[in-house]
Amino acid sequence: MKISEYALLLLVVCMTACVKAPKQLTVPERIIENIAKTSFPERSMKFVCRGDSNVCRQLQQFIDSCSRSGGGKVVVEKGTYKINGSIVLKPDVNLHLEEGACLLFSGKAADYLPVVLTRWEGTELYGHSPMIYAYHANNIAITGKGVIDAQGGLEFAAWSEKEIKDRDRLREMGSKMIPVQKRIFGEGTLLRPSCIQFLGCSRILVDGVIVKNSPFWTIHPVYCDNVIVRGVTIDSHFPNNDGCDPESTTNVLIENCTFRTGDDAVAIKSGRDRDGREIGRSSKNIVIRNCIFNSECNGLCIGSEMSGGVENVYMSGIKIGTVKNAIYFKSNKDRGGYIRNVFVDHITVERVKGAILRFETNYFGFRGGNFPSTYEHFEISDVKANVADNYAVYIDGLKGAEIHDIKVSNFHVKRAKNGYYLFNTRDVTFENSSINNIPVPKEPEESLKRISLDVY
Repeated sequence: MKISEYALLLLVVCMTACVKAPKQLTVPERIIENIAKTSFPERSMKFVCRGDSNVCRQLQQFIDSCSRSGGGKVVVEKGTYKINGSIVLKPDVNLHLEEGACLLFSGKAADYLPVVLTRWEGTELYGHSPMIYAYHANNIAITGKGVIDAQGGLEFAAWSEKEIKDRDRLREMGSKMIPVQKRIFGEGTLLRPSCIQFLGCSRILVDGVIVKNSPFWTIHPVYCDNVIVRGVTIDSHFPNNDGCDPESTTNVLIENCTFRTGDDAVAIKSGRDRDGREIGRSSKNIVIRNCIFNSECNGLCIGSEMSGGVENVYMSGIKIGTVKNAIYFKSNKDRGGYIRNVFVDHITVERVKGAILRFETNYFGFRGGNFPSTYEHFEISDVKANVADNYAVYIDGLKGAEIHDIKVSNFHVKRAKNGYYLFNTRDVTFENSSINNIPVPKEPEESLKRISLDVY
């Protein structure tokens, strides 16, 4: 080799060595990177309301027209708009609420008929329409700094004390696999609808808006893919007012949100009992980060409707206020399904009435009891909590279906009435963890008897 050729080769080698290798993405970063994002044409249509009547119909016409024209942004300007029915999002439309705009829904049950295909507590049916609904509509968004007020307290909230008959009838239909076309729960029935529901949609964005006074679950994607909920504030305190419930939904990012809710802040679902198992659609690849949970019930929940399975969930950077249970995995022996590959880190908790970390296998009892759930592979790290009124850690497994493969590290609870309870578990380890300033053993002993914790 000539000297000039050698020098050139040496130069190439040096230049190659100086090029930095691409940064390796973490698993949650890869999930976020792979979420297909919404994209809309530059077209913008400003919603102009003509008169006080039929505002709902007028806004729907704008949305329909925008979609038919190839999509774009429907801008709702500052003002209060009384909506006496449901709004149906259509493909390629971004419903944008400017600051000061308020969609004030009627709260009257009769305005949310005819029925639509939906899921109620994990069982399919045709029921009252959500306030904002989308069905097999791809590339859709709700954005802006405006307000969506469902006024769920006017009629719907009171149904929570009257719905038992219809609830049990629906669950019986699900257990007997009655065709969903025959599960009609319209006029005269008392099953509350969600506030915002996307069913069978892909590429969804909810960004920046404030959602208030939901009749039931607040943001509820069902059978969806590629969902981003960002910068949303939910302020809703009626019964069962969960904040965001991805159900049988994949590739989800929930970030920078504030949840002030009457029930769970975030609850991941995948169907209930036989109906959910037969459909068999899981929720997976879900990232929840940098949120504030000020809920009146629980913080992060998986279940109890998780019969289709839940896996690959990552939660990080969450501030949890005073709740019943902070990190809660719940099921019972009717559900079946599984919860696996869950990773939680960098969590702060002010106070819990139940437990900081809780695994429940007897959630509100069960009937047949022939379908225990599988719980496996959890990594919980960097959790700092002030007060637990009952337990710091409560893990209640089943004989023959033990909860297993749980790694807890850097888990510190300043004050707890009871430290830890483990029953029917295996491969549960703690590292650098403490409760009441007392180190937790690396492999804590199992309880000799079952202890119930009646704080749900």
